[in-house]
Amino acid sequence: MHNGPSLRERKKAATRAALAAAAVRLTRERGVEAATAEAIAAQAGVSARTFHNYFASREDAIVHHLETLVDTLLDTLEDMPRELDPMAALRQLLLGAASTRQHELADLVGALHLVEAHPTVASCNQALLTRTMDRAVRIIADRAGINGDTHIYPRLALGVASAAFNSAAEVWVRGSPSGRTLTDLVDEAFTRIADGMTAPGTDQNPRSQEPPWPPTSTA
Repeated sequence: MHNGPSLRERKKAATRAALAAAAVRLTRERGVEAATAEAIAAQAGVSARTFHNYFASREDAIVHHLETLVDTLLDTLEDMPRELDPMAALRQLLLGAASTRQHELADLVGALHLVEAHPTVASCNQALLTRTMDRAVRIIADRAGINGDTHIYPRLALGVASAAFNSAAEVWVRGSPSGRTLTDLVDEAFTRIADGMTAPGTDQNPRSQEPPWPPTSTA
């Protein structure tokens, strides 16, 4: 009877994850050139030789971190109740992640920014992007009962959900002036989409709590 990964395999997976997370963190904090194999290994508490046993480059480590986070989200999406329509499932997925896995989501945003900002990371990420998008399209198409190869809906739904989350995460990472949580912001983003993207100040959305802009003087 198979009892899952051995202790050795679990330790190797943990080391790989720690190195990948350290690569993302160092690159975000100090820049891509500072994220050497030695610096990444030191952050993870291992030797540079150990780093090279797991990854050929820092770009590989960053992409691995992104791949792990995205695959976990897609696994969860695939297992969600079948009665949820695709947009409801995506909303519930991202609200749940925002509530319980904020630090991982912040890392995901950071990794995506690195992919966009650095051509060497982007080139390593291309195969991952293609694979994960294909899988996500299949999941959404299956839930909607349509052909994902010929119907625009799966890619449109994923693009809208991604924009909703990214917009919320950007505000959250910068620090929401009204103290809203990431969950609040993701929920508002999906609510605004469902309401037809009415401009702030012209809607009656009780979730919208943005301070006025420009700020009024209190002097």
